[in-house]
Amino acid sequence: MNIKKKILLSFVGLNDAGTLVRAEEGTILTALSEEKFDGVILIWNENSNSDIPFVKIVSHLTEQIKSRNLAKTVQSYEINLTDVTDHNLIYSELLRLTERLDKSSSRFYTAAISSGTPSMQVCWILMAESGDFASENPLRLIRVREKRFGKPIINEVKLDTSLPKIIRLEEENNQLKKQLLPQIKINTTTGNVLIGDFEIPFSPNQYAYYRYFAKCVLEDKGYMRVSGFFVDRVFLETIHRYHEETFPDLDLMREPLKELIEKNGDYLVTNFRSNISKINKVIEKSLVDSGLCGHYKINQKGARGAKMYGLEIPAEKIIIN
Repeated sequence: MNIKKKILLSFVGLNDAGTLVRAEEGTILTALSEEKFDGVILIWNENSNSDIPFVKIVSHLTEQIKSRNLAKTVQSYEINLTDVTDHNLIYSELLRLTERLDKSSSRFYTAAISSGTPSMQVCWILMAESGDFASENPLRLIRVREKRFGKPIINEVKLDTSLPKIIRLEEENNQLKKQLLPQIKINTTTGNVLIGDFEIPFSPNQYAYYRYFAKCVLEDKGYMRVSGFFVDRVFLETIHRYHEETFPDLDLMREPLKELIEKNGDYLVTNFRSNISKINKVIEKSLVDSGLCGHYKINQKGARGAKMYGLEIPAEKIIIN
């Protein structure tokens, strides 16, 4: 008789700190107290903004699980997420991790989705619904309630009803997050760019680029489409004008752009992408909180050969004067 080993998967959340912060035990220990599992896999991401290091929470959970004989084995995996609300980052890291698991018929996996951000919960559901976890050995999902909320403690997740609810929760979370984002302040006289209290040391050319994309947000133009080998002439003429307005004495630096405009030449997309990459690196080095970078960097999306570029920041967070 082939007896399957039951394995519990879960992101580690702040609620799992339990007695470390003089609180009740979190959802992971609650799940293990209510249902028997042979093994536990803890997935965690360090967060510099947390009052307590996640590595300490993982250590606490491991010690509790072993000392209370809640499971025979405990494994932990650290993943590197610069933004714990980004589906693409979370899903790719989660998929990379789960692809290394033994998914033979001797294993039965359950994911507890209550710990972690709403985006992490969505990714568990998408993974189970898509079959990316394992088509022949599907992933079971559970939601765990803390004991103080009464029974049932463990609820099976029904895919057809859970996703809309969690997505709404995530949208509310993202909306609140956007309201708390620091402002971008662009001074067109000096060329200084501030994100919150941090001055971003852009070169004059990088300043002109960033001002262009900030202006696109203010004018509700959406993302800039770039396809083929050349960039639209409106962009070329605009960044030349911005450069000239703010840095009138740096005419030698503008000469290559000026010649292209006068000769009706084309601005290569390779030069454009190179400058975007440099701008984003400057932002990454300047902002202490890496989780904010995704909002302030010039993001790209779309298929290869037809990319879209723009800022993911609300218009009310941008000041150009």
